[in-house]
Amino acid sequence: MKDKLLGNSFFRFLLVGVGNTVLSAAIAFGLYNLARWHPVLSSAIAYVAGAVMSFFLNRVFTFRSEEELKKSAMKFAINVAVLWLITTPFLQPLLTKQLQGIFVERWANNVSLVICMALYTVLNYLGQRFFAFRKNI
Repeated sequence: MKDKLLGNSFFRFLLVGVGNTVLSAAIAFGLYNLARWHPVLSSAIAYVAGAVMSFFLNRVFTFRSEEELKKSAMKFAINVAVLWLITTPFLQPLLTKQLQGIFVERWANNVSLVICMALYTVLNYLGQRFFAFRKNI
């Protein structure tokens, strides 16, 4: 069961994820803290940039998908869009509101960004592995 869930793709996904996380975090935190953009807009831009990088690297390197490019791109986009909607415009504001009792608003937004990024990463692996780049066996 563990091999079916994780397999070798999990470690390749983590490697791609490190690069993706660095890119996404740099964009999200840069836009939020330096450009003073709204946190939802900052993370949206970051997720789009990370998603483009992630699609190509995970399609070729992680999951070695041979599915038609258009079809895998569509499934990938659905996966990313659903996860982003769950974590960013829905969960992130709720977390920020809860965290404002502990942190000042700016720190509450930063902490909620980190929590949502972590949740997104775990759910994204599962979505890509079992939906977007699923191998027909």
